[in-house]
Amino acid sequence: MDHPALDPAAFRFGPDDRLADVDPSATAPFDDEDAAREATAEAAREIARRQFMLEAHGTHGLLVVLEGMDAAGKDEAVHHVMGAFDPGATTATSFSSMSEEEARHDYLWRAARALPARGEVAVFNRSYYSRVVSDRVSPEFLAEQKLPPDVAAGVEDGTLWDDRLRQIRDFERYLTENGIRVVKLFFHVSNEEQRRRLVERTERPEKRWDFSRADVEKREDWDAFLNAYQAAFQATSTDRAPWYVLPADHKWFSRAAAAAVVRVALRDLHDDFPEPDDDLRELLQWGREQLGADD
Repeated sequence: MDHPALDPAAFRFGPDDRLADVDPSATAPFDDEDAAREATAEAAREIARRQFMLEAHGTHGLLVVLEGMDAAGKDEAVHHVMGAFDPGATTATSFSSMSEEEARHDYLWRAARALPARGEVAVFNRSYYSRVVSDRVSPEFLAEQKLPPDVAAGVEDGTLWDDRLRQIRDFERYLTENGIRVVKLFFHVSNEEQRRRLVERTERPEKRWDFSRADVEKREDWDAFLNAYQAAFQATSTDRAPWYVLPADHKWFSRAAAAAVVRVALRDLHDDFPEPDDDLRELLQWGREQLGADD
């Protein structure tokens, strides 16, 4: 069935853009949920096929970074959109609080350990961006990171955040220059919609387990979180690794938007499956003969 096409460029966040200018409830170009669901399913089928191309070529990896406020829909996106990926060539990492071992290393260490190999996909549910968002809103988190005194002193004049944002830009440039495509998606939910979803978590048995005191307490710092995210996006949304801000008040729309961005990213990597070399042709012909395919 024909349905409107989503243009990923519409969600791209530039260095001068502001989150306040993005409507979390937007659903254009879809008129209804059914059309968005059909678009998501269609994109998921193409994503699955193009991941096989990624595997077959074995020259690139794909890193998908998911960020957003609590209850923004990241987990559902992993299930509905990223579920199209081949689980044998995909890893999903959720970046929660640092372990003691992780705290003894630099803040990019645990991300580097979870990067995709060539031909594979890695999905980060939250990421190293917490170190320029959560740490900025709640600097007490820095105490567990055992920073050198001269580095920790940068909290007062802001140089710590400037340095980390530069380091992240350099890290992502390094990744892209080495064949790792970086796709960064921010699920932009409104304060009222988040409140409604958190209430729902307290009421539904399948969601109660996902409710925490921190979900509610962090709402007091809503504006501070959005300001920290905005500063991070403005500093790190580059041509090589752009940020895409997806309106997320309607989960069916944010899933369709996420699928559209990932599909285009995979399209940019490979147009088709690689042509077999002489050794593979010989192997395939031998297999056909052994299996009686040409009889």
